[in-house]
Amino acid sequence: MKKRKKYKLLAAAVVFFTAAFCVYSEISFGEPDLNNQNKVVFTVNQNISGNDSYSTGFMADVSTLSDVKILTCYPEKMEVLSHGNILQIRNRYGTARYSMQDSSLSWITRTSSIPSLSQRQGPQSISPDGKWICYVKKTSPSSGELVLKNASTLQETVLNKKCSFSWDKVPVLWNPDSNCVLYEKGGKIYFCSPKEAFNKIQMSEEFRQIGQGTIKSVYWQNGKQLVYINRDLVYKINFNELYTRGLYSNVVGTGTVSGRLPFVFDPYRDSFSLGTKGKTLLVIQNDRIITHFSFAVEGFEYLPQIFSKIITDKDGSVVSAKSFWTSDSRCILWVDYLGFTPVEQKTVIYQAGSELKSVLTVENASNPSLSPDGKKLSFTSGNSLFVYDLSDWSLTAKFTANRIVSYAWRGNTSLFVGDSSTVHYWSLPESNRAEEKKLLFLSSAKQLVWNSQSAVLAEDSCHDGIYYEYNMGQGNWTLSSIKNAKDHASVQNGRYRVFTGATPNKKFSDTLYVRTLSGKAVTKPLFPDTAVESPSLKKISLVIDALDDASGLSKIISVLRKYNITATFFINGEFIRRYPKETVQIAQSGYPCASMFFSDADLTAGDFIVTQEFIRRGLARNEDEFFALTGKELNLLWHAPFYKSSENIKKWGTDCGYRYIEAGRFSLDTVTLEDAAGGKPGYLSAGQMIEFYSENTQDKAVIPVSTGIAGGRRTDYLYEKLDLLIGTLQNQGFEFTAL
Repeated sequence: MKKRKKYKLLAAAVVFFTAAFCVYSEISFGEPDLNNQNKVVFTVNQNISGNDSYSTGFMADVSTLSDVKILTCYPEKMEVLSHGNILQIRNRYGTARYSMQDSSLSWITRTSSIPSLSQRQGPQSISPDGKWICYVKKTSPSSGELVLKNASTLQETVLNKKCSFSWDKVPVLWNPDSNCVLYEKGGKIYFCSPKEAFNKIQMSEEFRQIGQGTIKSVYWQNGKQLVYINRDLVYKINFNELYTRGLYSNVVGTGTVSGRLPFVFDPYRDSFSLGTKGKTLLVIQNDRIITHFSFAVEGFEYLPQIFSKIITDKDGSVVSAKSFWTSDSRCILWVDYLGFTPVEQKTVIYQAGSELKSVLTVENASNPSLSPDGKKLSFTSGNSLFVYDLSDWSLTAKFTANRIVSYAWRGNTSLFVGDSSTVHYWSLPESNRAEEKKLLFLSSAKQLVWNSQSAVLAEDSCHDGIYYEYNMGQGNWTLSSIKNAKDHASVQNGRYRVFTGATPNKKFSDTLYVRTLSGKAVTKPLFPDTAVESPSLKKISLVIDALDDASGLSKIISVLRKYNITATFFINGEFIRRYPKETVQIAQSGYPCASMFFSDADLTAGDFIVTQEFIRRGLARNEDEFFALTGKELNLLWHAPFYKSSENIKKWGTDCGYRYIEAGRFSLDTVTLEDAAGGKPGYLSAGQMIEFYSENTQDKAVIPVSTGIAGGRRTDYLYEKLDLLIGTLQNQGFEFTAL
């Protein structure tokens, strides 16, 4: 009750204004084709902000308005199960699995209607042997239940009833032998045996505790030894001692101390990893500082540094950094940068030895993945999937098709590759054989028509004149020799007629109707939900406040581009003077830029006299400094620093031609731990802020997000979970529009 009361007190922070109208999602039905057996085939085209846009192929029985089958399967997410024998595909319609043994695709879960809102797929963590799955089943906007699932029986058990949700990864760590999984709960790390958990013989959780921290605090050196960092101490724990130490932790301690770091490890923002031989350790601090250590000491001595380096680029800012270890214990560092001008993403791959050495630079690369044996590195860029041999950094193979959506390693020499049109099995070339590509099924289709009473033709979603044939008996797709099937479609068969028509459902541009031609004339929608009257999507606007710190700017811009949504940046003069390159980066990104005055002072504090002339000069100075730096003009929108203003201050700004934007008395994410310790109310974690906005946001609201805080500290920042905030509000039916 106290938590809800606090949220109600903060509800005044969400203030409303009239936003510009913008159509941000559209769902439409493609041209249907009806055969003599009353079977209709058609496509559903979905264009939803923040998600892939694609057309899904369907088949249904119009005589019963049922027996709806999905004929294509878009690979929003793919995972390999059962030692590579099963490919799992997840998208907004549900979860399907493709069997390599019998070449069949079947759905294990499916929506009963056409999903009309954003349905982005969350991450899943698969055990190395593909027998177990961990994922977070959302129960609230920012958290959910951490679930352990048997991949074959689909039986589930809950490891943590209150687990933070992330779009990036599941907070678990699998033992390389798949016989143990580590997870975090309430600021502590625990271990679990999947087999014992489902056989109901698992030891009580209190005796399976490893120590304080998060999942970033632990790393499997191999299947037999675990490395754990608590503050500045590095521990090693043998796998066969986990239960003993869990039972007698008060007596035997956490583990064997194997060294000390020269700094305190932050389990929320730092990460570490070890070489396969366990002789070196790499720590990444806040995606900025890379330190390579040697394990050449024992006990409480400081680990010798091989090198320590701040990763920077004169032409851009760091978005994220992650490490991989090769089979011969070489460390590969993957760093994503966002350019200042032009604002384009590039990836620099480094090799960490006695120093940090750049080995490869790639534009717009993503989804890096190591082969199971640690000898190859794969990643995507545009329409291609690249595989490099890590022994000499030579290009092993390149898969080029339509835009690559997702992929997964099946073994050391083969992958499943899903593009915007098809999903293939790809066997890499080797010394004794050429590469092999095998079509498994279609991701999407531009149009479906009947080729006969039992075979369906699908036009490639990306290329005209390329058709695939679906055999209902075998349930598979093959490339067709037909080049033109656009004239094949029929909308009636003497008993029924099918057509697309208008609908009162604002989430759909049209829907598919079935009209009975014999007996009593009846017209019904094939999917009843699509013809139910619904209100238009609600509009909200995102405001990014750049006051005095740029820590989260590159992440913010990356998320906005990923979701393809707009936001208005309010820039303070202090930010312009401190971060000229970042200011240019904002201006070059193409987002609307507005004023947050020339100074970061609280205009209502009473420390100095605020007059109409002071406001006029302050706004003019900010305009001039922004123009001198970027060559662009600020929009005639403004708000005072921290949203602290008065009616006179707002009026004086209006007299200068500016419109004042309200978003509450202050930004929720600028309240610091120091403020809270001093008695200031309103401190919320990033997750609590998302819960608050989820409960209180209404149509035409303004939601502010800060790029960082120069003075004071927080446990986390809203910009770190911006994608979760956006996804949550989109799932609730909101569209992000410009001011």
